[in-house]
Amino acid sequence: MSKTVLESNLSKDIVESDEKKDSYKALFAIKNYSLLIAGQLVSAIGDGVYALTLIWTMKVLTGSAVLMSFVLAAEIIPTIIFGIFAGVLVDRGNQKKYMLIADIFRGLVILSIALLLIGGYLSPWMLIVATIITSSFNALFSPAKTVAIRKIVPEHLMARAQSLSATIQTIVGLLAPAIAGVLIVYSLPTAFIFNAATFFISLICIAFIKQKSLTEKSETKLNFKNFSVDLKTGLKTIIAVPILRGMIVYLVLINFMLAPVSILFPMFVKNASELAIVQIAFAIGILIGSLTINFFSKTKKIIPMILGLILLLGAFATLAFVENIVVVAIMVSIAGLGSIFASIILQTLFMIKVPREVLGRSQSTMRVLLESSKPISLMLTGTLLAHFSISNLFLGISIFGSIVVLLMVLNPAIRKESNE
Repeated sequence: MSKTVLESNLSKDIVESDEKKDSYKALFAIKNYSLLIAGQLVSAIGDGVYALTLIWTMKVLTGSAVLMSFVLAAEIIPTIIFGIFAGVLVDRGNQKKYMLIADIFRGLVILSIALLLIGGYLSPWMLIVATIITSSFNALFSPAKTVAIRKIVPEHLMARAQSLSATIQTIVGLLAPAIAGVLIVYSLPTAFIFNAATFFISLICIAFIKQKSLTEKSETKLNFKNFSVDLKTGLKTIIAVPILRGMIVYLVLINFMLAPVSILFPMFVKNASELAIVQIAFAIGILIGSLTINFFSKTKKIIPMILGLILLLGAFATLAFVENIVVVAIMVSIAGLGSIFASIILQTLFMIKVPREVLGRSQSTMRVLLESSKPISLMLTGTLLAHFSISNLFLGISIFGSIVVLLMVLNPAIRKESNE
């Protein structure tokens, strides 16, 4: 009898060991995770198509850099206004419901843009309003998805899940610009319809998820007092993580510096095909960075982060002096490589060091803090383009960014925490 029990336990240990060794297999064996990640792969491709189509539509409608900055700011402002509140709601339970609601309304709004374009009724202000509504539901969906992954995926598979998310980001970065380029050349309404369809596919995938913990509600009622406490908890959690607290100011400044790029590239290129090439080149850089960052696994955390920022800024500085699309694509690839070095370190620190029970509100708070500088930067860029060339602005980004990176490196608190 004891031998049988011993053999049974040994067999169980072997199975568990195999699962941990073959982590991706174990990860995909989780049906709910597979449904969630499949839906997000499809909708993320749609988002990539939407990002290019949105800015290109405003360029076609107006040709105004100022209005292009307005529509991009309209994507960010709801994140700032609703982001923290959405995180509090998500942490109180029923994440599945919030994801379903977000997908339904995002799909309907994007479909409405397509119909207005087809009918010839779409005006710039309508595009801005639609963008605000879509972004508002994005602010709800993002923390809900983060919490859902944390609840569905076991602790020992979380690193694999993060790695898979980075891989999906790369796949999306490669596919979405190419698809967007083809669809935009064919017709702008088709590109928006494609994006709307991806939200509805995501909706179906999420609807089939059967995870009790994603539909449970908090036992305490949501009132003003509890809401205020939850908001403060998200901010306090970030402040309590030394590396996040030390870097938050610098990250806000870097976001301020990089925000104009989303306007500069559409203005820099001559047509939608070149814009797609630039976006694909950036994704290739991300792919290379994802594959090579493992070489820095035994180094201090600050090294790949600073290296990434240097590559990013150096590439932008070069763009100030070149026009050939091949050279531009190479420089953009280097920028993509640099950006993934910096972002992977930050994302990993955030997922590991923030407690699961406050992850939703903490992620929303962090996102709000980082996004808060972008609207001002975008508005400023639209104005500056009336007085300065695109090349001058690329050079200005590099100089400003270099100063921020230097201050970061000289900060003793960040160096100390990054050594751990």
